[in-house]
This record gives sequence, C-alpha cells and structure tokens, in this order.
Amino acid sequence: MYHGIRRKTSTLTVLLAITLALSGCNSSGNGAASPSTSKVAFVTNNGAGDVISYSVTNGTLTQTGATTVIASSLPRWVTPNGSFAYVSYMGLGDIATYSITNGVLSATPVSTTTPITGSKPNKIILNSAGTYAYVANLGTASISTYAIQNGVLATSPTSTTTPVSGYFLAGIAFSPSGDHLYAVYFASSSPADGYVAAYLVTNGIPGSLPVSTTAIVPNANPMGVAVGTGPSGQYVYAVNTGTGDTSTYSVSNGTLSYNPVTTTTPVTGSAPFIDVLAPSGNFLYVVNKGTGTIATYPIINGILASTPTSVTNAVSGSGPFGAAVGVAGRYLYVTNTGNGTIATYAIANGVVSSIPSSVTQAVTGSGPFWIAVTP
Repeated sequence: MYHGIRRKTSTLTVLLAITLALSGCNSSGNGAASPSTSKVAFVTNNGAGDVISYSVTNGTLTQTGATTVIASSLPRWVTPNGSFAYVSYMGLGDIATYSITNGVLSATPVSTTTPITGSKPNKIILNSAGTYAYVANLGTASISTYAIQNGVLATSPTSTTTPVSGYFLAGIAFSPSGDHLYAVYFASSSPADGYVAAYLVTNGIPGSLPVSTTAIVPNANPMGVAVGTGPSGQYVYAVNTGTGDTSTYSVSNGTLSYNPVTTTTPVTGSAPFIDVLAPSGNFLYVVNKGTGTIATYPIINGILASTPTSVTNAVSGSGPFGAAVGVAGRYLYVTNTGNGTIATYAIANGVVSSIPSSVTQAVTGSGPFWIAVTP
C-alpha cells in the first residue's frame, strides 16, 4: 500500500542526519573507483562549509587537510568510494565529487552535479559495485540515482523516485542483497507522523514507487534506518525521534510488515536520531540527540532487544548527530554539533564504552555533522 497522503506543508525548518552505517563499497570494475588502502575519516562541517580529512591511528583522529570553504553550502553527508568521495550540499542542492590522495580530500571538487532547486540532498549511499550513488532528497522527498563513471558522479540523475507530497525523506538503506532500498519518511507538518517504504532495485535503478510501505505511525518522526538479518530473513530498524524508540519490521521477499514486529521501550526526552549497525550484525548503536548518549541494543535473531545493554554517560550540550563504526568494528565515532567535537568510543564485545577514549576538537563554529570512516 502506497501512502500518498497530502498534507499542508509547514515552514518548519528541519535539521537532520540519518541512519545508519555508510554502505560505500570499494570496487574498480565497471566504472567504479579504484580501491584505497588507507584508514582515514572525513567529517562534514555544516556550519563552516567545508569537509575535514583525518588520519586514523589506533582509533585516534588527526587532521590532515580541509576542503575549500563554500559559504552557505551546508555540507551534510560524505561517502567515500575508493579514490573519490561524494559530498551532499543541502544549501546548494548539488553533490560534489572530490578526489582522495594519500587519504586527503582535494581542496576543490573535480565535478559537481547540476543543482536541483528545493531538493536539499542529504544522505548518500552506494551499491555494492560502487557504480551507482543514491541520494536521499530531504526537500522533495525523493531518491535520485546517479551513475558513477571512473569514480565521478554523472552531472544529472539517471532516475528519481516519485516525490511524496506532504513528507520529508529522512534516510535510506540497502538490503544486504542490494535488490531493495528502504526509506523513512516523516510528515512535513506537525504532528510528524512517519512510515517506512521499500523500493525494488532492478539493474541498479529503484522503481519510481515503493512496492510496500508500513503503517503510518503517529508522532513517530522517524530519522534513521538500518537493515539487518536473522534466521527468518531480513529486518528493518527505524529510529523514531518523536516517540523515543526504535521499531523492528520484518521483510518477506522485499515486502515490509505493515506493523512493527517489536518496538523498544520508549525513553522520554532521548530523541534518538541515528542508528548504526555493528559489522557483526549483532548490535545496533542508537545515538540519542536529546540526552547526549549512545545506546547499545543487542540484536537477537534479527530483532532488537526492548532495552539497551548499555548507555554511555550523558554529555551535556554535546548534541550528537552523526556516527560511524571504523577500524574493524573496534571504535564508534560520533560528531557532536552542540560542542563542536568528535568523540571516539572503544567497542568491546560489541558494546560501546561508557566514556570516549578520545575527543577531537573541531574548528570553532564548524558544526561537525556527518562522519565517514574507511573500513
């Protein structure tokens, strides 16, 4: 069932980042970028208008470079792909391709897509071959597919899904097999109801309309989405900022269950914002923007436990937004827009430590937003 419910769009300003571990994969075949062996990290600075490059040594970040500042560009997402990386600029409505040399992004883009008015591009993910990039357009509530040739994005999308009236598109994630794309939508007017949609992907191109959707959940305001597996098949995890919980949906032949199989116990004021799947698939890390914490949830047979195994110590005013797992799953990196830092948390037996092992101070006023760490 496809939800095309029309709502009167408010002028509500929405800041978001979403879901999930990055799915950028390295490949050198069929137009994909050549692989890079360096362990590096890239952070978008939403406030400053640039992207910072970091080397990663024993989990610790050291700045190695920065792209040229682009005023009012609002860089949101960065996704590496071998010797290149793609950055979405919400303020400009385009996506830039940067080259990577010795783990450092080029100062200026090697190519930029044609701007799309009102699109507000946000999250970028790749197919397993690295030959297509999929962009979640917050403003138009649509998914644009860009071909990648020799590591560089095409200037115009190959296809774009049908926009959903009255909604914003928060995030997207691939099924492990790559044949379906899952997206979370939230209403553009209050209350921010939300739902999850599944798109069939054929020869790298998503269908224009979803093949299935979940029920609309009142006040859910879903922001993050991740996909895992269990003995009975695939499961989709949707982080609900509005209701303070995370829902698990089952998937059968690409079709989402209409209602969640289970939902975690709500935590008042937590405002969960991002979910990142552990490489093992046995844990889900949920970043709580409201309380400034990260919760570790066990995944049992594909289903989230109702309560977390552990929760990190709260950091007042940190405002965590983005997160990524790196260095063979041994560290979780979290960008804190509130205090302008990047916190590194050690991971032992799948559980995130209660306090960070190191904190990197970003440039004043930078507003670190999303972080990508090479495997």
